Amino acid sequence: MDILQTIKDKLNAIIVEINKPNLSAKANFFRLLAVSQKAGLWVRDALKSLQEWEKNQWMLVIINDLVEKLTEWGSLADAMENLSYFFKSDEIELIRSTEITGNMVQTLEEIADNLESSQEVEAKIKKASVYPIMMIWLTIVAVVVLLVKVFPTIIEMYWDPEQLPWITKFFLSASEYLQENRYKLLIWVISVIVAYNLMYNYWLLFKIWIDKLFLKVPVVKGVVQMYYMSRFAQLLSQFYAAWVSPVVSFKLLANIFDNFHYKRKMVEIRNSIGAWFSSYDSLEWSDLFDPILVQIINVWENTWSLSAVLARIAPFYATTLKNDIDAMMAVFEPAIMWFIAWIVGTLLWAIYLPMADMVNQIW
Repeated sequence: MDILQTIKDKLNAIIVEINKPNLSAKANFFRLLAVSQKAGLWVRDALKSLQEWEKNQWMLVIINDLVEKLTEWGSLADAMENLSYFFKSDEIELIRSTEITGNMVQTLEEIADNLESSQEVEAKIKKASVYPIMMIWLTIVAVVVLLVKVFPTIIEMYWDPEQLPWITKFFLSASEYLQENRYKLLIWVISVIVAYNLMYNYWLLFKIWIDKLFLKVPVVKGVVQMYYMSRFAQLLSQFYAAWVSPVVSFKLLANIFDNFHYKRKMVEIRNSIGAWFSSYDSLEWSDLFDPILVQIINVWENTWSLSAVLARIAPFYATTLKNDIDAMMAVFEPAIMWFIAWIVGTLLWAIYLPMADMVNQIW
């Protein structure tokens, strides 16, 4: 029976992980939990009150699991750790430290604020990345339809295909090739996308190169750096405010950061602190961090005020990040529109150029 129950729990966890609630639902969960704590409810009682109004069935599964674990006299952090597919390591560690220090309400509100800010930034980044990809794909689909369906039909109207302009002949050859090999090309495109994802996730050298590329491309570089500056200042401020040790704080940052070069720098700082050096010693010559932030850490690292200073500077980086994303979109949008206009315009020119010659011959 225990084995069957374990299998059932595992399957249930997999299903919930696939359908796990979004950042908005998570932020709302922490916000309401903070409100319940302000009202004087114990954590378990607060969670039971959330059970009554929660409409999202997957969020309700998570809350039910938390209540069950707390009923067994476990801590909230331990209960959250069993749901690691939903709660991140930094959230768990913040709650664990807060359960010792007793500043639960403030920590819950800060986590909710952080999630809401992350949701806004991620929405902007998603828009900035999805828009050009969608426009390029729509252009490819439009060009394929024109080449496969429209172009051959129109070309049949012309008397002598050998007298067609060179650009029309080029697109006619492309049309014939596309019709004969369309399934091969589709398989090739899918293979490239799958290969990229596999190489990025499982081939370290490729991931290092791609992550470095994002830090070199002029327009994208600023967005990537501001994103990590904002996350670094915000999370480190929260960790220190919750009395999480510096070694554990930078270990958590290394787990959170996706970019290989920022992840490696967090590991270097953790090792430096473990060897009784300051984090400034590892940050001083790094081109990954804003020099102003590095100097702030140098000045305030040995005081109790570093958390408050980082908390004040984090919104500046968040605002700068949003402005950089808008600036990137301002560069990409006209460039993409020009590219689409050039592709479609060239194709239309290839269609109408022989048509104009045919009209001249008639007259």
